[in-house]
Amino acid sequence: MANPGDLWVEAIGIVAACLTTLSFLPQALRIWRNGSARDVSLTMYLMMFAGQVMWLTYGAVIGSASLIFSNVSALMLVGSVLLLKLRDGAASVK
Repeated sequence: MANPGDLWVEAIGIVAACLTTLSFLPQALRIWRNGSARDVSLTMYLMMFAGQVMWLTYGAVIGSASLIFSNVSALMLVGSVLLLKLRDGAASVK
């Protein structure tokens, strides 16, 4: 049986994962409402996307459900902002 202290550690991880993952939602919603990602840093979102992929890989290797779930969720949000940014960047080049 798991140590009861381990449950608190996992709970802290899940809450931290939810907060950091959901932190991308306001930016994605703002871009969606404004119809522009022009002022979003492409470098930041490329770095964040790469980092999320690495965290997901790490979570899969160690078998951490909280890391896997949070990073799959974060990849969807970060990826959506990144795609919108790339779309806006391609539109401004034309």
